[in-house]
Amino acid sequence: MITSELIEGMKESTRTSTPSSGAKPKGDGEICLRPSSSVFLGDQQLYFTQEYLATNSLNMKYVVYFAACQFSGPIAVIYAAPKSWFIWIRTISGRILKRDLPCTDPVFIDWTRAHCLLVLSKNGRAQVLSSIGEKVSEVFFDNQVSDVHECRTFATSRGDSGIAVMDVDGQVAVVNSVSEPVIWSMRPPYSELPTAWTAFQPHSQLTHILLIFEAVFLMGCQGESLQVQNHASVWVDSSTKYVKCVVDDARSRIAMMTENGKIQIVSIDLSTCFCTVEVTEHDIGKCINFGWVGNSVVFVQMSSSLTVFVNVSARRKPGDEVLVYEKMTANARISVEPDGIRLFESTRVEFVEAASREKIAVLNRSLNEDGAYLYKAAQEMEQGTGHNSFAASTVIQDMYKAIDDCISTACDTWQPEEQKLLLKAARFGMAYTNTTPDTTKLMRAIKEIRVLNELRMVRTGIPLTHRQYRIIGDTCIINRLIDMGSYSVAIKVAQWLGGENCESVDRVLLEWVRRSISKVSRSNMKMDQPALEALDEKISAKLLQFPHVSMADAARRAIEAKLPELARLFIRRETDDESHVAVLLQLNDVSAALTKAAASQRPQLIHQVVRHLMTSESRSSYELAISRIPLAQCLYQDLVRQEGETRGISSRQMLALLEQASDFERQTLFHFDVAEIERNPSERLNALRRAKDAAKSMGDKAIEEILNDVSAFAPLQIQRGQADMSVRDTIIEIADDTAKVAQLKQQARLNDKQVLLWTIEGLAKKGKMEQLFDLAQKRSPIGYAPFVKACVRYKRNEEVNKYFAKANGYSDLVAANLAKKNYVDAAKLAYDRRDREVLHAIHMKSHDDPVQCPRVKQLLNSMDQA
Repeated sequence: MITSELIEGMKESTRTSTPSSGAKPKGDGEICLRPSSSVFLGDQQLYFTQEYLATNSLNMKYVVYFAACQFSGPIAVIYAAPKSWFIWIRTISGRILKRDLPCTDPVFIDWTRAHCLLVLSKNGRAQVLSSIGEKVSEVFFDNQVSDVHECRTFATSRGDSGIAVMDVDGQVAVVNSVSEPVIWSMRPPYSELPTAWTAFQPHSQLTHILLIFEAVFLMGCQGESLQVQNHASVWVDSSTKYVKCVVDDARSRIAMMTENGKIQIVSIDLSTCFCTVEVTEHDIGKCINFGWVGNSVVFVQMSSSLTVFVNVSARRKPGDEVLVYEKMTANARISVEPDGIRLFESTRVEFVEAASREKIAVLNRSLNEDGAYLYKAAQEMEQGTGHNSFAASTVIQDMYKAIDDCISTACDTWQPEEQKLLLKAARFGMAYTNTTPDTTKLMRAIKEIRVLNELRMVRTGIPLTHRQYRIIGDTCIINRLIDMGSYSVAIKVAQWLGGENCESVDRVLLEWVRRSISKVSRSNMKMDQPALEALDEKISAKLLQFPHVSMADAARRAIEAKLPELARLFIRRETDDESHVAVLLQLNDVSAALTKAAASQRPQLIHQVVRHLMTSESRSSYELAISRIPLAQCLYQDLVRQEGETRGISSRQMLALLEQASDFERQTLFHFDVAEIERNPSERLNALRRAKDAAKSMGDKAIEEILNDVSAFAPLQIQRGQADMSVRDTIIEIADDTAKVAQLKQQARLNDKQVLLWTIEGLAKKGKMEQLFDLAQKRSPIGYAPFVKACVRYKRNEEVNKYFAKANGYSDLVAANLAKKNYVDAAKLAYDRRDREVLHAIHMKSHDDPVQCPRVKQLLNSMDQA
């Protein structure tokens, strides 16, 4: 069951306190928590929710151009001043994000779905701004069109917005995506301007342009010419002219308005008319705004003081009464949302929505609605009349549906007290279910309501509805908060939605770091050492509160802002050696990177620095730097050997450095590497002798003795004509001749185990299966995994299972399974032994098999959690 702490946590996020006039931020309104009012418009119920009051800073009376971002985003207004225009950007609650942003000859503003403000000037140049007024990009229509007449924005299937611009000659220039502007144009066949037009992009289709010349409909899409839509004649009223057309949010229907007050709802392809309504009480043909309210209601704004709502439900029948509701406003501007409209007045903001089925059923206590009975039962319980509560709950037929209805209604309501009571109703209903209740929906609803209530606060000013929240999702909400600079709220929301260590928290913090550093770098502030240290303290103090966030990422942001000294201050606090070294390399501080890598005792980091040195420094410089660090020098030798440069200038310089440093150990290794890859027998022998001399100078008797034996063996190899073959290759070649193998074993002083391994490999390679089987009949001192491995390597598949069956013992079975690439079976053996080291090694080997790797990983995780 759900604990009361979860609802109490939601309760804390909804509490508001009215700040004193002295502490109140300038320009903010006040949140309104009064119950919503509603009216019925036939089968539709409209809810009017006052979201914010005292929004005097909006100054709607003096606004020339107005635009509100969909999904309860910011609003932008343009005021006119003598010989100049200024843009102000605010949240819906009135909090100012940008003020007095100058613009030139604006004729249109609107917001894209990417949370950017589009400002179109008279000459056809469009500026794209962020939500805080920073310039993002520009779109130039001025080469395509003459002076702008009208403009339309439209949603795309990619979730972005496009824009269509009509000039005074009737030509339409279109950009399918503001973020990737590619302009195409379309010219109508008539000289006069259309009486109505729109642009839209049906799902998974090209952008369409609809032009209406009185009662003649023309439509075309990109790459095609405009065509007369003759099939629309079945519903078109040719006796009048069409003056408005608006596409719904689902991009499946168009609302048409005629000059004589008729509203028609038609399909997106103009083939079907779903509904026709004629409004006679008002001359709606002269309205100033027209659009959708949800799916079955349209609004007609007659003036800034009167808005009319009309029911256009598809369930209406010809001859039914026209259902109209009039609402008086004061200097109102309207923004359209996917689920309603928002009225911006001089002193308040109000949201109008068509209620969902669940909300109508529960809050209106509809007869025969289980959700209404459950809500009533919860109210009775809250009032202390338990017997009435029990009586109400016994009437419920489908308790699961009642619970879902109460949860859905709680998400759709604005007032916290009502939300809590509806959630208690859902929790109350779970006590009467026949099975263990699934609390997933309730848990999710509590989390989402907590987020919504936080976003609706005046300090944030994003009064999202639950339906809008579900459309844009968690990531988009966090992105919008970042865009608006509301970092503390973004972190709080990210933690509620994804936990303390979620990636969204990292993203918010790093964007805050980037913007903080960019702000300082763009300012005229003198960036001396004390100023840099103060900025480092400020940023580090915040980031260190979140241990999972890397200080190296902050250092990279400083590098991007061309503040390397700040990056060095950040990187001092980085605890991860790999990130530390990577940033030092970005700063081109190679000596510090090499020192840090060597101190970490991690060869891969040293390898990374050596590679960087080889690509960025001269050979003499980096070899001198490498010679000071023994481990780096050893790795460099390995790199040189792998690249086949040992005999070039590089090898001579490296040898000179080793001799200069009297590093006999690495001299020995160097000469031995030369002997290993040298093809000339005499040169190989000389390299071995030089290695022996270096080992003697080093004073290592054991190595000297080994090299002495190898030096003595080399001439014998030359005599046999096998000078270009290693001892291993020689034994593999003669594996089927036991006498020669025994002779070579004595000459090279090899141990029994090594000879046996190479003999097994040689017999498998040459296909001597009978000899190999005879060898396996004796008790193998090295197990049977080498037999399996050799047969697998040389594709003796018919022999593999024969030797696999002989494998016994833990180590032998693991090795045999690995040879057959049975990673899961090998992992199970290691898991049963609780051998984490072997299990980890098996997991690393299993990466080349995408089917087995996840199962091995699961076993490894199970062991870690045990």
